[in-house]
This record gives sequence, structure tokens and C-alpha cells, in this order.
Amino acid sequence: MRIPISVQLGLLVLLTAVLGVAVLAIATWFTTYEFVVGVQSQSLELVATIKASQIASNLDLLETTCKIISTRILIQSALKRYYAGNHTDANWVNSIADVQSALGSRGYLSLYQAIIYSKNGEGGNETLLNVTSETVPDITLPYTYPNGSSVMLGNDGIGYPPSLYPNLTYSRTSGGNGSINTYAFSDYILGLDSALLLGPLKVNSSFSLVSLTLPIVNNTSNTEILGFVSIVASAANLQSVVSSQDGLGNTGQVLLIGPTQPENTFVVSAQPATATSAPHAAALGAAQVHYVFEPTPLPSQVSRHSGMSTDTPFVLSTYPMALKAMLQSYDNESKTISQLSTKNERGVNVAVGAVRPQSSLVQWILLVEETHSEAFSPILRLRKIILACVFGTAGTIIFIVPILTHWAVAPIRRLREAAKKSVEPEMAPSSAPPSQQRAYPGTDDGLGDPIEHIEEHISEKGPPSTWVKRLRNPLGRLNSSISIGNTRNSRGFQIPGRIKERKHCVTDELTELTKTFNEMSDELTIQYNRLEERVAERTRELEKAKLAAETANESKTLFIANISHELKTPLNGILGMCAVCMGEEDLSRIKKSLQVVYQSGDLLLHLLNDLLTFSRNQIDQAIQIEEKEFKLSDIRSQLAIIFQNQVHEKHIDFSVNFVSGGITEPRGTVCRDRPFEQHSPTLGLSAHGRLSDMVLWGDQHRILQVLINLVSNSLKFTPENGKVEVYIRCIDDPANEDISVALRDRTRRNSRFRSPTTSSATSSIGARSHAIDTQPVGQTMMQPNLRPVRFEFEVHDNGPGIPAHLHRRIFDPFVQGDLGLNRKYGGTGLGLSICAQLSRIMGGVILLESEEGKGSLFTLKIPLGFVRELAPSTHTSSIPGSRTPSVLSLEDFSNAARTPSNHGSVRNEPHAPGFEKSEIQPRLVGLSQPFFAPTVPSSPAPPLSTSLPSTQNPTENGDGSKRIRVLVAEDNTVNQEVVRRMLALEEVYDVIIVKDGQEAYDTVKSNMEKGEVFDLIFMDIQMPILDGLESTRLIRQMGYSAPIVALSAFAEESNIKDCMDSGMDMFISKPIRRPALKHVLSKFSTIMEETETGT
Repeated sequence: MRIPISVQLGLLVLLTAVLGVAVLAIATWFTTYEFVVGVQSQSLELVATIKASQIASNLDLLETTCKIISTRILIQSALKRYYAGNHTDANWVNSIADVQSALGSRGYLSLYQAIIYSKNGEGGNETLLNVTSETVPDITLPYTYPNGSSVMLGNDGIGYPPSLYPNLTYSRTSGGNGSINTYAFSDYILGLDSALLLGPLKVNSSFSLVSLTLPIVNNTSNTEILGFVSIVASAANLQSVVSSQDGLGNTGQVLLIGPTQPENTFVVSAQPATATSAPHAAALGAAQVHYVFEPTPLPSQVSRHSGMSTDTPFVLSTYPMALKAMLQSYDNESKTISQLSTKNERGVNVAVGAVRPQSSLVQWILLVEETHSEAFSPILRLRKIILACVFGTAGTIIFIVPILTHWAVAPIRRLREAAKKSVEPEMAPSSAPPSQQRAYPGTDDGLGDPIEHIEEHISEKGPPSTWVKRLRNPLGRLNSSISIGNTRNSRGFQIPGRIKERKHCVTDELTELTKTFNEMSDELTIQYNRLEERVAERTRELEKAKLAAETANESKTLFIANISHELKTPLNGILGMCAVCMGEEDLSRIKKSLQVVYQSGDLLLHLLNDLLTFSRNQIDQAIQIEEKEFKLSDIRSQLAIIFQNQVHEKHIDFSVNFVSGGITEPRGTVCRDRPFEQHSPTLGLSAHGRLSDMVLWGDQHRILQVLINLVSNSLKFTPENGKVEVYIRCIDDPANEDISVALRDRTRRNSRFRSPTTSSATSSIGARSHAIDTQPVGQTMMQPNLRPVRFEFEVHDNGPGIPAHLHRRIFDPFVQGDLGLNRKYGGTGLGLSICAQLSRIMGGVILLESEEGKGSLFTLKIPLGFVRELAPSTHTSSIPGSRTPSVLSLEDFSNAARTPSNHGSVRNEPHAPGFEKSEIQPRLVGLSQPFFAPTVPSSPAPPLSTSLPSTQNPTENGDGSKRIRVLVAEDNTVNQEVVRRMLALEEVYDVIIVKDGQEAYDTVKSNMEKGEVFDLIFMDIQMPILDGLESTRLIRQMGYSAPIVALSAFAEESNIKDCMDSGMDMFISKPIRRPALKHVLSKFSTIMEETETGT
């Protein structure tokens, strides 16, 4: 950076002046700050000390006056006569007059009442004498008689304030002397040196009463107590000290804090510090205190103690300065403390001086409090003065110095311009732009060899050639440090190093050239570093991409393993049962085997349809919405009929309900009568009536496809005796403009994508519906002027629920709740993804609410068009066992629903021979587990032992060889049947079948304990509860040494290696071929080979 000399000179003068002023200002600030803070603190401490001394002197005066009264001869004589047996009233006549005269002649101190108590309560009288001064003014006490009349001081009964007189109790000690202790309170004993101060009792805002109770000590014996006297006096002297503003500022206030105990002292466990003992800080901080006199705000000022009165207790620790004063050591000298920045019990910033009055009667704390702003006002004023001086001086210098420096450097500036003209002559108007005037010649881009340019400029100034050598040598040494690729030529380019700049007082052409060269070097270094940073950043991005690719590869491998298992499982059933059929001659067994083949092929078709549907959905314009009229009651009827067998088999409480106007309409084949359920009010009911009577415009098959997928998933994951409920409700007003727009947009989008194939498919479905219902609801043209409504379809179950971390991903493709080898449910993970795609195409949305362990709630919200409402005569109720006329047959609907789109006709195939009705179950995308496979029970079941009929001896085979025992661990019932029958073809009949790895382990363990050992174990890899790998490890650890053969549809090398590492002896890939099975049996048993007649 090149700074003109005038600017440098100005900055130097400015920096020097400002630095000097700043040093002086800082020194003044610290010195004066400490002084002002000290003065303010001393002021608060001085006022607090004076006020505390006044409080202590008034208390001492009260104590001295009361002690003088207690020593009067007439009072002590009357007490002695009373203890001698004179209990007459005449005994107290002279004492009463004497006490009245003593109360009325005190001058500065106003005494109003006195009560004399017995020393031991003998004679049944504790109170011996009650006296009120004859000169007492009319004082209305702050309470009333039960009839509401005012109580005056001196009246009989409560005219002697109960709170100012102790309730003396007497207790004889257990010692041998039999002395009597007098208790004013349960923890306060009156003795020779006792002095009990009670109060103050607030009469009004400016007047209070206090009382002092003292022992009457015999004048002739310092150890004999004749009785006790309580004297009530005015607290005006104490209150005047607190309310006086002498020595206080504009916001100053005197506060007197004391314990809430009536004796004005803290409890024994929370005593403050003394000269010889330390306090218990925690107990003392938790002690309850109150204001002795109510803090009153100053005129025209906001109270800093709002809501506080003498009856409002608070914790001592809420006022830090009060607690600090109690924690200070206490001796004969006043220990005054102060702090200019603290808080009171209300959290207001204040400055406080605190001290404890020197009196043995009370344990009070006197506080002198003022606002934080008033305490720091001198400091703030000092700060303003110092800042004004500093910035004022700097501003003056900034204004004057530029004028002086400009005039001072004018000759130097003229010399510089003359030197510049001699080195760089003026350019013609047609010269290059200023940005290129300093470029080096010799290249197309204006950047030549910098060394030649330097030599040219030096030659203009004259010989010394040593300058060039001096310049080249440092460049040659520094050019070898760093090298980067040069984009202008093929040779390597090295970043030149900086040239050392010597200290100089005058700037000339050489120094400017050095600065330019160094700037170039710095810029090259910066660009090189930036390039290195970008390379490092790209390297990090590549590392992240590599990790992402590895993660994706792992996910792909796991998905391939799962999908291979799902696809090869039915394929295993097909090939295996075909192999069985080729070896069977019994027609009934062949028929059952073909039934299994058909079921497995149907499942395989469903799985392929899942993948094809999802693949087609990924392509734009693949799915088209075919809208037509349909009855809303058909949705419920078809759902009820489709799932009735599955619901019956699993004992699931399944219901489909209409919710209209807040009332549930329980109807349908599966719906049971139940109490009406109240829901949030639905709109549109007044205009349309019952939902079950509505005729709507929309794609009925797509709606059913989504609902059947959702219900199928709920039924799959819901345990036996669970509950699955479907609710259909209208949730928006028909006049809603947003729904109208969504409906029109969806209609226009669908009209663009219609094709002849689609029309034929629709006609085919329409024709079939017409054959069942003489008055079909469906139409192929868009109805004009439809009234838009929004419907909500809810599917709720009480299954295991969906974990929270999967809520955002559950609608993504290939996402399932269990993706490991030990997953409990099958499936490709595409069902919910397809549901989400269909809901978006229909202009709606699908939502999920689920809590793990409590079930799931799927909600489909879509806009539909209201066509009309059916008349009661045309409405057909759903009766158990009946079917709505517009409902397709079970197989027709199953085929239509699992078709990815409406392209193509819907098949109407007859049932295969030997099929039971219960075996034909609906199965749509999202549900890959066949319904004919039994659900895994919640508790382990005993292993299934199966044996086929045989004419051979159960102990030996036909050739005399020993019979082998085989254990098959397989979770799929079709595969169980395949393995069992294929083993039977090889004359192996002693077969035990278990359904998971845990049961396999338990079966092997129980047989080994009985001394029975399996000769061969076939172990599936993917099983619930415990997979085959872990089960094999546990079985090997138990000591089982016979062969274990793996059965898996995932035949990758990594999977085979994992099987062998777990302890298995051989691997058979699904579908199982009979030659492979015979090879295993021939290798690990004594069964004779047979000629394979087929595959």
C-alpha cells in the first residue's frame, strides 16, 4: 500500500496527539474512578453507621428506662408481700399509682402500658398487675372486637395487644433444687439477663408499638427474680430514623430487616456470625426475614420493593448484601459494608450500604439503599468528560493537520511529478487503456519477460550493470522453491520469491519496482494456495462420494439379498414341487403339489408386478387416471369382501366406517354395530346427506388400490386378535375453490395422457360391471359442473408401529422396517412408495402418524367430484353375506388391482382345480408375503415332525442301511413342504421341521440332551428371531459335529463365505434341485444313488 507523505505525516501527528491524550485519559479514568467509587461507598457506609447508631441508642434507652421502672421500691415491696401470702387488691393500690406515674413522666420516650407477671405462677395467677398510663393518647389498634367495634389501647382484654405480651409458661426442672424455668416461647427462657423485645406492631403507616419484657430483680439480691414486667412503648423514635432522609440522595432509602421470629432473633441453627463463632451459611441464607418497618417509595418514584410489607417474608439470600452483613464477624465495633452494584430482593440493581445495629435485644440489619444510576452518576459524568476531551482533541487535529501537511509537502509532490515524467513519458490519446499501460511488451497478451523489462528501465537510468546481477541472483535462488504448471508454455514455472525490502526513508523508482514485484509474488502465492485448497476440497468431496458409493453398494447388496430371497422363494416352490410331481404317481398328491406350484407362481407374479409397477411409476405419463362415476358405498363393500377371509383367519377386529357430521355409520359385511364415535365436524353433509348414498366422480380403482395396499400392510403387521379400522369422511366444503382448481387440473392432466389402450381397458371393466349391475355407475366422460369435495380415508391399526427414524423414509422406494437377514416380514418395500405416487397423481396427499408399540395411522386425502345422491329406493344396504351389485368378483378385482395401470383388459380366470376359497387371498403392491403362509406366532411352537406313509421299516431302509434323522430349519411353509417331499423321494422320512433359527437351536439342544443326534441339518439363512448364520454358530458351540447344509436364494460368494465361516459344511442355492439334494445325501449319508429322470 502506497501512502502519500502528507497522509503519513498527518497520521503520525494524529497518532501522537491521540496517543498522548488517550494515555492521560486512561490514567485519569482509573485514578478518578477508584476515588469516586470510594467516596460513594464511604458515603453509604457513613449514613448506614449513623442510622444504626441511632437505632441502637433508642433500643438502649428503652431497655434502660424499663430497667429503672423494674427497680422501683413500691413494686418490689408489693411483690414480696404477694409471695408472703397477701393476695388482696389493697396490696397493689400503691404499686398501680407508682407504675402510672413512671409511665407518664418519661419525656422523650413514650411508655403506655405495663403488665407484671408472677415469677413462678403460684396462686393460679400469672398476671399480677395491668396498668395503662393516664396520659395515653387515643390509639386505635389494628384489629376489632368480634362485633366489629374498634379496640382502643388500654381497653380491657385485647386492649392490651396480645402480640406485644409474652404468654409465659412455667416448668419445674428435674434437678434436686426444684427450680422453675419461665418460658416466653418454646425455645426462649427468661432469666436474670434476659430482655425480650416484641414488635413492632404496625398501628398505621406512621406509628408502631413495641414492648420490652424484663425480669424484676430484687434490689437486695442480684440473683433473686421477683417477677417479670412487660412495658409497651412507642416505636416512633425507631421509625423516624428509618423514614428520615437526612444524608440520603435523591433515591436513598433506609431499610430495616429482621427475622420473622417474634423474639426478633434468628433460630439457633441459623445464628449470624459473632466475634467467636462462624455462622452456618446455608441455614442462614435460607432463613425467613421481613421488613421491620414497611418500605415506602419516595414521592414521584417507582417503588423498588413492590408488594413488600411487614407481613411479607422472604429468604435472606435473596438480598445478597443483607446476607453478607450477617456473615461478617460481629464485635463491639460496627462492621459496615457497601457495594455499588448489587440487587435487592426484587432483583432491582441498587447500591447498598449494610450494617448490624449494636444491640443485644435484636438481630436486625440496617440497609441504606439507592439506585444504581444515582450511585454511578459521578462516574458517568467523568466518563463523558474524558471521552469528550479525547474525541474533541482528535477531531481538532483531523481538521487542522491535513491543511498543514498539504502545504508542507507541496515541494516534494512537485519533485515526484517531474521524476515520473522523465521515466514514463505521457501517452497519446490513442494509447492502450490505463489497465494495460504498465504491461510488459513482447507477448500477445502484453506480458513479456519481467527481467528484460527491468533491464530496460535500469538502462534508461544509466550503467551500473551490477544492479541487474544483484536482481537476477535473488530471483534465481528463490525461483527453485515452488513450481506450478504454466498455462502459457510447456516448460515448468516457479513462483518467484519476495525480494527483501530494506528500510528506507525515501521512496524511489527501485523501491516502487520492488514493491510491485513483491505484490506479484504475493499474488502468485495466494493463487497457488487457493489452488491447493481447491484441490484439497475436491479430494475431500471425492472421499465423501467414495463413502457414499460404498454405502450405496452395501445397501444394494442387502437389497439384492432380500429381493433374491423374495423372488427365489416361490421359484423354489415351483421347481421343487414339479420335481416331486415327476416322481409321484398318486393323483391326489400330484394335485396338491400342483396347487402349491400355482400358489408359488401367483406369488412370483405379484412380486414381479411390484417391481414393474414401481418402474413404470418412475416414468412420467406412465400412470393415468381413469375417472368415472362410482358409489362411495362400493369402496366399503369391496374392502369388506376382499379381506373377510384373512380377517377371519387372524381373528382381527376389522371395520370400515363412514363418518358424517361427527357420527360414525357402522355398516358393512365386516363392520359390527358399535356406539357412535364422535369426530371433528365434517363439512358438506348438509348439502349431500349420508356419505353412503353419495355418487362421486373419480378413479375408483386407484383409490381401492391405495386403500387395499394400506389395509394389507396393516393386516400383515397387526398381530392376532388385533384391530384394523378404516374411516371415510368428507372434510371440506363443496364450495372450496382450492378443491375445484385441483380437480380441474387433474382432469386436464389426465385428458392429455389418454390413449386408445386405456379406453379399451376402461370399456372392458365397464362392460363387466354392466353384466353384474344393470345400471352401472361408471362413465367414461367427465361430468360438467361437478361440485368438488375433499375426502379423507384413514387406516388405523394397533400393530407394532413404525420407528420414528423411519417416518421420513417409509414412503421411499425399497424402504422396510426390517432389512436384515433376520427380518420377520417379507416384501420389496415398494407398496407405500406406490401409494404415495398414486396419491400425488390424484391430486391428494398421504400422511403417517405412528408411535412405536402403539400402532400406525395412514391418512389419504384426495379431492373428488360430487355427482348426485342416490335415492333411498336405489340404495342397497350392506348385509352380512351379501355383495354390492357393483363389486367385481374377488379374483377379478385382485387381478385388476395388481395391474400396474389400466392398460390392458382385466382377466376373469376360473379357479385352479383343488383350490380352496380361503387360499385365494388379495395381494397388492407393498405386500410380498403370501397370505397362505402362516403368521409367525409370538411364542415358539414345538417342532413339527412329519413322516410320509411308507411300507418300509421305520428303522431301516429297504437296502438294510440305517435310517438317518434330518432337521430342516425353514420359515416358509411352501419350502418346508418342498424339502419334506423331496427328502421323501430320496426315502428319507425321519424329518423334523422348525420355522426359525431359535427353534432349530432349541431342538438340537433337547435331542442331544436325550442322546439323540440329527445326522444332517438343512439350515435356511433368512429366518425370523434368529437367522441361520447365528443359529449355526450356537449349534457348533454346543458341540454338534454332524453336517449342516445352508439353504439360501442369495448365492453370492460373500454369502457362501459367511455360511462356511459360521460352521456350515455345504451350500445349496434355492430353488433346490433334486440332483444337488441327492449329492448332499450321498456325501453325508449311505443312501444309494438313483437315476434322475427330470429336473
